[in-house]
Formats: sequence, C-alpha cells, structure tokens
Amino acid sequence: MTGSNLAGLIAQMRERQPQLVDLAAHVSLTVSVDRAFLRKARLRFLPRTTAGLEADLWFSPLVDAAGSQVLILDPEAAELLRENLAQHSPALLQEVRDFTVEEHASAPLVVRLYEELLWSGFSSVEAADRHVTRHAARVLETVSGEGVPPVVADDMGRWALHYASRLPTHLLSRDDVWRIQVASCERLGLELPEDPAERPTTVTTQARARVQHDMAVGVEAQSDGIVLSRPPTSGARILHARGTMHKVRIDAQSSLAHRVEPIRLDLLDGQSMHLPFTVVQRISPEGDLLMSLSHPGTALAIAVADYTGTSRDAAHCAVLLSDGSIVLHGGDGSESGRIPEQGARTTRSGMELSPDGTEVSYVQNGIRQYHPLRPSTGTERWRDDRAEPLPDGPPTALQATARDVDVVVRATADGRILATSATLPGRPTTLDIGQAPWEVTSLAVSADGRWAAAVGNDSLLLELPIVPGGRPRETRVHFCANQIFAVGDGGWVIAGSGGPVELSTEDGRGYRVMPDIEPPTDADGLPTWSRCCVLAETPIAQMDAVASIPGVDCLVVQLIRVTAQEQTEFTHRLAAAHRHGVRVVVGIDLASSQADAVDAVRTWLEQDVDGLLLSGTVGTPAVVLDDVRHLLDGYDDRLLVGTSALPADRRSAFHVVPASALLSTLGFAMRSRGVGGGASEQAMSQLRYEIGDTFSASPREVQRGTSFQWALDLPPALPQALRMLAASILLALPGCPVLPGSMLLEVVADGLPLRSLLELRRNHLALSRGDCRVLDAGPSQVLAVARGHGDDQVLCLVNVGHIQTTAEFGPGQLGPTARLQDLLGGSVITVPDRSPLTLPMAAGSVRWFRRLAQ
Repeated sequence: MTGSNLAGLIAQMRERQPQLVDLAAHVSLTVSVDRAFLRKARLRFLPRTTAGLEADLWFSPLVDAAGSQVLILDPEAAELLRENLAQHSPALLQEVRDFTVEEHASAPLVVRLYEELLWSGFSSVEAADRHVTRHAARVLETVSGEGVPPVVADDMGRWALHYASRLPTHLLSRDDVWRIQVASCERLGLELPEDPAERPTTVTTQARARVQHDMAVGVEAQSDGIVLSRPPTSGARILHARGTMHKVRIDAQSSLAHRVEPIRLDLLDGQSMHLPFTVVQRISPEGDLLMSLSHPGTALAIAVADYTGTSRDAAHCAVLLSDGSIVLHGGDGSESGRIPEQGARTTRSGMELSPDGTEVSYVQNGIRQYHPLRPSTGTERWRDDRAEPLPDGPPTALQATARDVDVVVRATADGRILATSATLPGRPTTLDIGQAPWEVTSLAVSADGRWAAAVGNDSLLLELPIVPGGRPRETRVHFCANQIFAVGDGGWVIAGSGGPVELSTEDGRGYRVMPDIEPPTDADGLPTWSRCCVLAETPIAQMDAVASIPGVDCLVVQLIRVTAQEQTEFTHRLAAAHRHGVRVVVGIDLASSQADAVDAVRTWLEQDVDGLLLSGTVGTPAVVLDDVRHLLDGYDDRLLVGTSALPADRRSAFHVVPASALLSTLGFAMRSRGVGGGASEQAMSQLRYEIGDTFSASPREVQRGTSFQWALDLPPALPQALRMLAASILLALPGCPVLPGSMLLEVVADGLPLRSLLELRRNHLALSRGDCRVLDAGPSQVLAVARGHGDDQVLCLVNVGHIQTTAEFGPGQLGPTARLQDLLGGSVITVPDRSPLTLPMAAGSVRWFRRLAQ
C-alpha cells in the first residue's frame, strides 16, 4: 500500500475507531510489540478501554505481521502515526518515548538500537546521534563476535536484519545502520540488500572486514580442474582466505583462458566444490602454441575447422557446453558468437563444424540441425539430415583417416598405433608406427598423411611419423589432453581439461594451483608429502598457533621426557593440527630409551603422528636402528628422519643427506655482512658455489632422493635479524628448512615477511619441486636464485648487505621472461629486450618474482 493510501486508511479508521488508532500510535516507537507491552500501553494511555481493543489492533490493517505473542506494525503506517504525534501532540510523543524506554530497559540490544533510531528523527540532532552511535557501535561489536560466542553473534545478526527491513528509508541511509546490515549479512553468508544511499565502497568493505577472519580452505588440483573443501580434506593443499564460518568467497579463473573471466565461488562450511575446466589449444607444426582458450565446466563436445581467422562469419572452434549452448571461437581464441540453448528439455549432441568454419551442425531431437554463421554461405550440406547413432561405451580401438590421401591410422587397446596406406609402394600395407604409454583416447592424421598424433588422458602429445624419415616427437601440454584434431596447416588442436587455475581472495591474496605434470616418485620409502616441505619447530603449548599460520605444512615437536599431562595435551593438539591439514613429526631421543626404543616409537605411531625425527643415535646398537626402521615400514606414509650423527651405513635408510658445508657457509656469509676488506664478497662467492654444488642434481634426481637435503637448520649463533634473513634464503632453496615456530609467529619482523614467503613457497611448484640455478645479479651482496618447474618459474632475490643496492640482469639473462610479477607486491615489471633490467633492493630485503613468458 502506498503512503497516500495508508494516510487515507488511517484517516478513515480514526473516524470509525479512534481509540484503535491511538493505541497503535502509543506503540509506534518500538519495532516489536508483545502482548505484555501492548497491555501496559493500553492501561497507561487508554485506561477506560477494554482488552478487546488489543484484539482489534492485533487483526487490523495497521499490522504488518502478527504471531501468537508478538505483532509488528506496518513500517509506513507506524511512521505516519509517529509523525502525527510529533505534529499535534509532541508532549504525548515524549511520554510515549519515556514509557517505551522504561519498559524495554532490559530488552535485547538490537531492539533498543532500533527504538533509538525511530526516536532520532524527533529529538535534537546532537542527542540523537550520540545515542544512536553508541547503540550502533555496541550492536556492530556483537555482530562482529567481539567478546561473545559465535551463536550470540549469529542471533544478533538475524534480529538486526529482521528489524532493519522495517526501518524508514531515511534511517537506513545512515552509515552505522548500513554497517550493521553488511556485517550481519556477511556473518550469516547472505547477499547484501540494495544500498539505499550512494555511499563509498570503503564503508561496505570495512564493515565486512569486521566479521571476516582467516579461514582455511583445502584445494586439490585434479586432472579436470580443482576441488575446494571446507574444512580442508586430508592431503589437500591449504590456502587461507578472509571469510566467515558460513561463507568464504574465492574467484577462480583458468590460466589457459583467452580472456580473464573470474568465476565467483561461495564456499560454505562443510562443503566440497568441484570446478572443472575445459581447455582447447592449437599448436603449429613446429610445436609452438598459437591459440588457447578455456571454459569453466565440462564440455559435451568440441568441433574444429581449418579456418583460423577472427571473423564472426566463421569459427575456428565450437564448444558445446553442458547447458546446451554452443560457444564459437576465432583462431586467436576470442569468442566470436554463441548459439543459445533452446529450452530446458532439448539436448544437443554430435556437434560438427564445416571445414571452412562457416556452418555448425548438431543433432537435436533426433534431427541434424544446420546453423549457418553468415546469411548465404552457399555451403553444401556436408552431412545428411539423419542423426548418426552414438556408440555405446568406449571403443576397443580408435581409428583416424587423412583428409586428402589414403591413410588410415588405428590404435589398439594396448597402445599400439598402426598405419595403413595404399600410397606406399613396395612396403607392407600395415605399419606398426609406434607404441603409446597409455590407452589412446583420440587419434588424428595430418592432412598430408605424413604424421599421426595421439593423446591418452594425460599431459603428453605423441606425434609419430607415418612415412620414413621422421622421428617421433613428444610435447608436454599443461592440461589433461583427451582429444586431438588435425588442422589444414599441418598443426594440431588439442582439447582436454584441467590446467593451472588462478585463485584470488577478497583481501587480495593470489594462489596459482597447478597440476603437477611430473609427480614425484615415492622412492626410498620417502613419503611424497615430505619432499621440500617446511618444518616448524614448536613446543606443545604453541602447536595450535603455529599450525594456523598460512604456509606451515609440518610441525616438529620434541617429545623428550614429557609428563603424562603434556602427553594428553599433545594428543589433543595433534588432532587439531590434522584438522588444519598440518602434519606433525615428533622428535625422540633414542639415547634415553634404548631399552624400549621400539615400544616408544610404536606408541607415537599408534597416536597417528606423521613421522619421527630421531636424535641420540650415537652409540645406539645397529639392531635397534634396524628394528625402528622396519617397524615404521608397517605404517603407510610415515616419515623417518635421522641426523648426521647416524653411522654412515645407516644414513640412507634414514634419509640423512647432510648439508653442513652449505649451512656453515650461510652462517659465515651472514656474520660477514658489512665487514670490509673483501670478506663479505668472498663469503657470498662461497655461498653461491655451495648452493650450486648442493643442488646441482636435476629435479628428477632430487625426487629420487639422490640429492635430497634434510635438516636445513638455521646457522647457530646469529642475531635475530640475521636469523630472519638466513631463513628467507633457506625458503628460496630446495630441501626442507627447519624454522623456529616462534619466529614465524611474528607477522613481519625486521621488514622480512616470512609468513608471506612461507605461503608463496607452498603455492609454487617451482619453489617446492623445481630446479635451482644461481644467477649473477651484479653486486656481490645480492643473491639471485632461479627456481623452475614446468612453466612455473620464480626468481628469488636477497640483498644480504646492510646498504641499499640494485640488482641488474643483462639482456637475455632471464631467458624467455617477458615480465616479472612481484609475488609480494603484485606489480608487474616489463623486461626490456635490449637493455639491462634493474631492480632496486633495500638493505636486508627480499624480493620474489614470478617469471612470465610472452
């Protein structure tokens, strides 16, 4: 009902039922009228009336909602009643106000706030703002969960939203009221209402931040995309995003997409979300990438034409999405058009493109439909109008033919690839041209009949020569390929799913989730999860705090001579760490328990610890060490690590590869910082040599454990500032640095954001599994390390000196790098082609960059 209609209705009711209208006016300064309040208001202001008047109001058109115990007046009607009192009976309005305050002195805080708001328009501006601001601040604190249990904050948010919808528009335009609505919606995982005022976005952002906290989210890279989970599932990589217990918002986009189109994901507590991506790429006959595109979701079909232009009258590629719509793309990957789905009950299948890309066909309702992309193409039908039957189940063998020559290529179920050709005189009709390492899922033959290409649900493209003179080629792609098409220029179009995914959170954090196309081998009994992880040493009392730090993978807790109470406390904190997705390795001193060493080890393994770090091994009988080793072999995915004090013939069984030379040189370089006479330069030169020598093995050899570095402890006897700097260097290197948890609890110390470095290390395969090369960055005080794994390339710089300097790289020194993305600041730097690249480095600073090719 409009305002004018309500005013007319109230005027009519005042003529017929004046006492009913008066009773409504006497309760119009509250948002919720219960039976007791209504009875007291009637007896106070209309003592000569009967209880029947209360019932008349309960069922009158002035009421917006009524239950068995509470009624709520229509917001506009209540506003008109208040304004009428203010105009004709201001003294009575003040009396109604005093009565309402007295009766609701112990009412919920949110009720008192909204009553203050209703009164604010009729009192002095200064007094109104003072009272409203005080009450609004208290409500916002409660909704934000400051000093109250979560259930109380949730309830406050629900009531705040319930009553807010009944406030006049001019009150909703107040910033403090809007902040309460924003915080309540954010806390409860609800969408925001429409903002009645054009206020700065910072007001909304700050209000949301009041109720947001760092929430742990699990992410797994699968062959077809990613899986996000809350709480993180076992084995998932952990990322942290600002959100609430009800909802965390994350934007996702494929790194292989032609255009940036983030997808907003609202991840609820207790939810696991699977987000697949469909990927299509075109490569040249020489193997160069010419086009890349990606769509969220699983495509039902993909069709390819020889056309590689960008006109809207033709398409190079067509993608049939799961909703039935068809997306058309030009030769550069850009979207050139869409054919929308036609009704929820229709399904499309059997999609094809004409060779020139000017016509799309698909089967719908049993009839093949043709959709020309330009008005009059003159293209003859290249298929008849009968729907082809679709095969039932996967084929036992695949076959592909060349377009212009008589060549047929087949793949058998065991991966053998055979070619049959009538154009090879004097040679067998059927040739065995190669063996695929997997069951082939798709085959294609080049237009000239000289090459066959095969894919098989992994990241490898296999090209085999059909005619003599060629050599097989293998090309790695960055997604799981399951379809291959031949293009008229001799190249290929590869389709599949998955690939790298960029995730961004509302607070600006970025994560790159990459499927590992070369997963590490589980050699020498070393668990995959333990390779190049960071271990944080912590006492039992700090386990929870350290486990909650983003980027911490594993805790090391020394359990030497613990009391029964400490053991019970450890058991509880161990379970909490596992819920955070953090593993726990316990340190055991064999020297103090040789008699029952095996029993002690069994005790901790049965408590579900993830590994053992043994000390006190000097003098321990070999039979005891062997028993411990054999006992741990009976538990899956457990880590067993010794120290360099182990006998030489036992070190390999306990994964001990000491890096004492590297660590002692690192300590020497730290202590030589700022020392004159060339000592610092000599120390840094030696450090570069030791890093290169220690990590000279290839990543594959590192994965096999032949050069795996354990126990990369911080050098002893270093001041705190130098320990932080040394820790940042260890985080840039392969191996498993062991860092004090107390150091990581400091968010930023001495200008070195160790937490950010820790999280970046875990989020980049280059930093956890990549190779390691030392680069010349100009000044001797700057250490430059290049890490790389596939297309994930990271440059780590550390200025060990105590004065500002500039790192400098000559043209071409960084290889095909075209841009550097600052992983700590987010800015992007273009690498010049013909002039040096200079990067300023503050004293004792760290800069990490992601290297981006053109």
